[in-house]
Amino acid sequence: MFCIPYLMVKNKFNNNIASLKEAINNDRLVIFAGAGISKDSGIPLWTELESGIKSRLNDPTRETDALKIAQMLYNEKGEKEYNEIIKELLFRNNSSYNSLHETITELNPQHIITTNYDRHFEGVISDRGLPFSIVSKDEDLPYAKHKKLLIKYHGDFENHNIVLKENDYLEFSQNHTLKEVFVKSLFSNKTILFLGYSVSDPNLKLLIREIQYLLKKHYQRAYLLTTKVEVSDSEVKYFESLGINILFKDSDETEISEIENVNLSDIGKKVYSQLKYIKNFKLYEYRNLLDDNSDKSKIINELYNSLSRFHYTRVLPQITLASLYPLSKDAKEEPAYLVRGTTLKCFNQSLYELISNYEGQEDKNFTSEEKDKLNYCLGRIVMSGIYSLGKIENPDSWGSYRAKEELELIPKIKYNDTCDCIDCTLNNYDYAGAVNKIFKYHINDNTELWNDLIYTYSLYRIRDYYNCFLALKDIIVKANRLNKLEVSFLAKYNLKRLKWAVSNEFMNDRISWNDVQEIKTEIDSINLDEELDKVKYFVDKDVFDFLKEVRDGVYIQRLCNEIDEIFVKVPRTVESIKNGGSHSSNVFNNLYEAVRKLKAFLDTNFLIGNGFSPIEDTLKKSINTFILGYYLKNFAGIKKHSFFGLSHIIEFDTFMFNLIIDNSDNKELIRILEKNEIHDIKIGKESLGKIFTYINNFLKSSYKIPRHFGNDPVINKSFISAVAQNEIFNRHLMEKFSSICLVIAYFDFSKPQLKTIYSNINHYINFMKFSDENLECLNRIYEKKGKLLDDDDLLKTLKIFDKNKKIDSTYLSIVECLKEKNKKFKHEDIDLKSFDLNRNTLDFPILYHALDSDNKKAFKKNLEAKLGKVNDGQMFYITISEKILLTKKIKNQYKNIINGNLKVKLDETTIDTDYVRFRVKQFFDLVNKGIIDDQGINTNEIEEDQFKFLLNPENFEPSMFKVDWLKYYNWDSYCKRFSEIDYIKTALKDSLKKRFDEKLSETYFKIEKWHQ
Repeated sequence: MFCIPYLMVKNKFNNNIASLKEAINNDRLVIFAGAGISKDSGIPLWTELESGIKSRLNDPTRETDALKIAQMLYNEKGEKEYNEIIKELLFRNNSSYNSLHETITELNPQHIITTNYDRHFEGVISDRGLPFSIVSKDEDLPYAKHKKLLIKYHGDFENHNIVLKENDYLEFSQNHTLKEVFVKSLFSNKTILFLGYSVSDPNLKLLIREIQYLLKKHYQRAYLLTTKVEVSDSEVKYFESLGINILFKDSDETEISEIENVNLSDIGKKVYSQLKYIKNFKLYEYRNLLDDNSDKSKIINELYNSLSRFHYTRVLPQITLASLYPLSKDAKEEPAYLVRGTTLKCFNQSLYELISNYEGQEDKNFTSEEKDKLNYCLGRIVMSGIYSLGKIENPDSWGSYRAKEELELIPKIKYNDTCDCIDCTLNNYDYAGAVNKIFKYHINDNTELWNDLIYTYSLYRIRDYYNCFLALKDIIVKANRLNKLEVSFLAKYNLKRLKWAVSNEFMNDRISWNDVQEIKTEIDSINLDEELDKVKYFVDKDVFDFLKEVRDGVYIQRLCNEIDEIFVKVPRTVESIKNGGSHSSNVFNNLYEAVRKLKAFLDTNFLIGNGFSPIEDTLKKSINTFILGYYLKNFAGIKKHSFFGLSHIIEFDTFMFNLIIDNSDNKELIRILEKNEIHDIKIGKESLGKIFTYINNFLKSSYKIPRHFGNDPVINKSFISAVAQNEIFNRHLMEKFSSICLVIAYFDFSKPQLKTIYSNINHYINFMKFSDENLECLNRIYEKKGKLLDDDDLLKTLKIFDKNKKIDSTYLSIVECLKEKNKKFKHEDIDLKSFDLNRNTLDFPILYHALDSDNKKAFKKNLEAKLGKVNDGQMFYITISEKILLTKKIKNQYKNIINGNLKVKLDETTIDTDYVRFRVKQFFDLVNKGIIDDQGINTNEIEEDQFKFLLNPENFEPSMFKVDWLKYYNWDSYCKRFSEIDYIKTALKDSLKKRFDEKLSETYFKIEKWHQ
């Protein structure tokens, strides 16, 4: 494994490496590659090539000028044979590209310039799909497709333009004008690194001299990497006078890496080692290097400076956090292995001891500035999901690094509970207060960029998408002016995510369709790849890598995948525990932390999550999974099923409440709760007070308490007006209200708390406009908590509905609730004109039984008129069974409908069999109860034997009786009647003896109950 010592000695060598690393980060590095790079691929060095050329001359020579020697060969042999000889000398031992070629491309240079004639760089570029255009001749430059170039400065054999002999150099400017001008221009503003060249290379010196002549003192200093252990001071100064810094190791203590098992010569391995060192050099760490005797202020400043680079993003991926200096200082493991759950392994003993000794804001051993910085840093670490530091010293007997002790961070942090920014106001569910602050806020040169971000994201949270779009554009301009390009990029990222929502503003009639299309076109013109490329020149590598992580959505997708993996395990956990088995997985705690990280990464960093389709589904599934986790607490001895943590959920907290309110699918949530018979869910003591406050804050948004003229609430006109002008926001609030109602219905609140909450519900529904769908979840409160509500409060709700002339399912639920609490309850103030029998064909008896005698008469008249217009036995059945109308006329109407049902053949394909059977079943239920008789039923027209059986089971032919009929006709009135008929009981017993059937068994015991 390639390893770089964390503690890099500050010396000339590392200072130069730091400059190279900065050039890499800013996309300003140009690599000049010489013959030494291809040496290990079988390509000879210049001296070796010179020797080979001499051996091919007709006569021996003492000439030492390499260019002249090549020219002599050309003059003797002619062009064709000359090229063949040079090609044979160069490539007779040629193999494929080596690790040096690969590592050079890994440095991500802007351009690679090579004086070599081989095609090894082309091989790497092709195999790895790198975005380089090849420039071997002048004509290639204008047609280059990519920004990155591989420039064959001395040509190649394929283009018959190699530069080797004396005339080639003399005519270079004439034959390679564009290449020469372009390459020499790079020396003016790029950082050049020479690799594979000797310090005595005449070509190198010639090129640099020309650059000096052209640019005078305005050229950029270049670097030459050499493998020589020692370079004389005079040689170093000579090259410095040429504008080249020599990079070499000055002593054994600057040994910089362990050589990997690479197929290179000793010299090649040294070059490879140095290139890897450059690639992995930690620029930020080096520039903030501490010695072993650093005092606490320096440690604090390093931690603060490192984290404050991410000031506008409060939550970082944990691996990103673990890789930051000084948290990663002295680490013996990769960042991915430093995080274990919510603990970060800390190898930095000085940092660990400092934080361990720190006692929080009251610590007198730290200055106010130091405490503020520590509070800032620890807060950011905790927000990123790291709650403790693990002290790491020596490896255990297995070679693993385990925490000797863990240091809790949360107790050391001072939280600002008095913050009243827009973000905190919304987090407290005070929507009226938040909307008021939003309307007053305007981005300008005097506002802080941080508050601008809060404002903009708050617009998104209240579904004001158009103004959010405008605010994001303002932030981009402002951030660019402030050179906060990371903020500008994130604003553009959010614009891309906002595109889907802009169309909703047209539905609001706030902007035209043409405006919508123009906005979409503007958003589509944003290229995040290009925008990220701009940012790299304004931020360091750590921040750039984080922004790249945001753009790619890798972290978000990783969290979604992690949650899905946990979700898959839950059914197995549930079944194991329900069946009495053991389970060692802490699935619910792991799920909780993963969901927290996902929500925090998006919401706390002001990132719009739209565009990542798994997010909403993932969060909805998580809520249902938490409900199942709570369900498991009902099983006795459950604590025995957990070895590493509880395999169930004991109680809900504030975070889970927020998750339900913001992300639940209410219908699915109700289904899970009802299926598992879950009610009175416990809320943790620390969370209950907050949740109680949040609910009331939300409900209070609709009204104000006037300062004068009494204490009765009055409508909050500004808030209601804001809601009325934004239908999307209105729907958003209705969804939250529905979710809050479910929390009230299914969670455990005290009676005084319920009284306060319900009083505010009355105010909320009084001032807000609701549809029947919006109030559907309110019915759950009456169903689950009706007995705990005061009659006076319920009557106030009815008055609100009466005032609005609205009698719907919710109204009837309230009436039913009051009736269950007081059998004598009568609602006298009702306006029957508000009740629509066409919409309430099933639950109208609830209202009828709560009416006074006069209203009952009026209701019966309306009902009788309604029944005269319908041909559906359901409404007749309810009317008669509830004994609302028992007149002969109503009964005969009903019998006529049933006669029609009895004529039906159930095997006809056009018949809805279930519908017919159920209507007949209802009728004979009334007959069995003695509420209606069977006089007037046309027995001769009955087609089905089962219907004939129902008409007269006592005298039915036993041989024609089918036991399976009893699976369907098993209501109490039927079982009571059947209990007196012997052939039915006998046939049922015989059938169960032959073959057990669960439904028939259930019917048997019902019949036996009535017989006894």
